[in-house]
Amino acid sequence: MNGTHLILGLLGWSFASHAAASTDETYPYQSCFEIAARMHDVPVDLLLAVARTESALDPDARSNANAHGIMQIQWPGTARHLGVRRVSELYNPCLNIELGSRYLRELLDANGGDVERALAAYNYGPGRIAQSTELPGGAKAYASKVAHHQSRISEKTAQAGQRMVVAKGVVFESGTRAERFARTLNDRIQGARFESVRESNGSHRVLMHVSESGLTSTDVATLDALGWSNLGD
Repeated sequence: MNGTHLILGLLGWSFASHAAASTDETYPYQSCFEIAARMHDVPVDLLLAVARTESALDPDARSNANAHGIMQIQWPGTARHLGVRRVSELYNPCLNIELGSRYLRELLDANGGDVERALAAYNYGPGRIAQSTELPGGAKAYASKVAHHQSRISEKTAQAGQRMVVAKGVVFESGTRAERFARTLNDRIQGARFESVRESNGSHRVLMHVSESGLTSTDVATLDALGWSNLGD
């Protein structure tokens, strides 16, 4: 199994299945952003803001610095660091988003959670930023632009009445059980959709995404009856 198929298997999405997703999503590839953000513990509005700044959410973007795709992963250095062996893989949007989320998590950890420095490293390269006590002006401007987009994205999401990944979800050891539970919920809950995601420790988490219309009182009662509130970690 190549890197693209492995990551898409972990994400629980293929490009074709995402292209057929509902049109009420606020942003392109929103489900892929949500899942990648959850996988790597990166705020989804921050991840979207980086994509908005880097490529204007264009999965086919390519820069003069040889950065590719929606998260503008640099080839070959950053891409190979993240396990990509073919530049063509960077044009799969969901894979590219997962790579960007993983890389941003790595930079946040390396910079003690300092978002500005992590963003500066994403833009300028971690080696250049690690050597700088004072961030370069261009890096500061980049981080400020991302912060501006993040604020706008958070505001837009709130105005739409949406929350991206509104619950931690329900954890199963068995992928089959997780998928069966997600199918049951999708059949019975009108105001949300559910998907099973394999996590890095091998467990499987069912995530809930509330639609713009929100949960009905019947949905809430059904969720409770099916054990959503009791089975979560």
